[in-house]
Amino acid sequence: MSEKANVRSPYYFKISLSSTQYVDVRLYVWEGLSSDTTSAVYSLRKSPVGSNSYAVFEVADLIRDYLTTSYGDYSTKTVWFKWDYQIYNANGTTSGSLVTATPRLAVDGYRYFEDGIQTNELSKQLLQSNTIIYYNEGQDIVFPIWAEDLSTITLTSAGGADVQWNVVEEFWEAYDVSWGYALTPIVITDNGNSNQKIQYIRLALSAALDDGDTITITSGTTAGTTIITLEEICEPKYSPLNVIFYNKFGALQNVWFFKKNTTTLNVRSENYKRSIMDFSTGILYSEQDHQVKTFNANGREVLQANTGFIDEQYNEVLRQLLLSEEVWVDNGTDVLPIRPITNSLTFKTSVNDKLINYTLDFEYAFDKINNIR
Repeated sequence: MSEKANVRSPYYFKISLSSTQYVDVRLYVWEGLSSDTTSAVYSLRKSPVGSNSYAVFEVADLIRDYLTTSYGDYSTKTVWFKWDYQIYNANGTTSGSLVTATPRLAVDGYRYFEDGIQTNELSKQLLQSNTIIYYNEGQDIVFPIWAEDLSTITLTSAGGADVQWNVVEEFWEAYDVSWGYALTPIVITDNGNSNQKIQYIRLALSAALDDGDTITITSGTTAGTTIITLEEICEPKYSPLNVIFYNKFGALQNVWFFKKNTTTLNVRSENYKRSIMDFSTGILYSEQDHQVKTFNANGREVLQANTGFIDEQYNEVLRQLLLSEEVWVDNGTDVLPIRPITNSLTFKTSVNDKLINYTLDFEYAFDKINNIR
């Protein structure tokens, strides 16, 4: 499989030089096939610092300029990148030949500090940390897969013959009547295009599933199997909210908030004190006029949502949700941008807390009164 860079974390490469040399680097970033190289998008030059015999380049932020994380068809999930370099002597003559690196893939993911520096990283099969998926009865189930693994996806379900599923390129791709029955395994293919490296498995008509059904992901390129357990949540009292976000692996995933949710409007405005005297017909003023006048009034709504009781492994999912820079909520009618404003979360465990429920606050990422210009 191709090497992969998580460009929300630094990505370095090092070039050996003598103290009397400098190096010119050209960085290429493109979509499509690995062979579809275009013109260089950045040209960089460095000389060794002090007595060092090398130059180090960090290119993650440069590559990230070409990754678009947005909701809808404009989202770029992966791009190819590579670099080449030429070493020069102090007098401007070349030293050796042009060196070209192997193309690599970049995603808008990241590594934790404890994961260490990223070098020669390969991707995992399932591009999310949780292997238990809670789903809302009758609503679609979606999870991300790394296509280069060429996995086979198998559903084990006693009552799921009427469920239909497919592999889709976009998280939000709608159910199509031509999709196959979910009891027929899906085989992931990869034509090499960057827009297919992250694919999504989507199950529709989930009301036919049984609680506790499993999905087995069998690797086609490495020795490994991942089992996902599906757990149905039926919540007749509340209207569940579906929160969608970019996770640590640069893929979209969702979390259902099944319990009570509330919306609060926070208003901001300015005001000034004015004269309301009217001397045109005497000395008087209207008691209906505002002596203190409000202007630039607007507001933002805050959404507070509860997960309901969840497994301890969702601690990591919520950590990634709070660290995400792109989050949306699907309330069943609209998909709207939000941003987490809960900035501190004490992680719960079954040993300490028995039942685990989280309450998170989100702010809608727009002013309530439309002021887009």
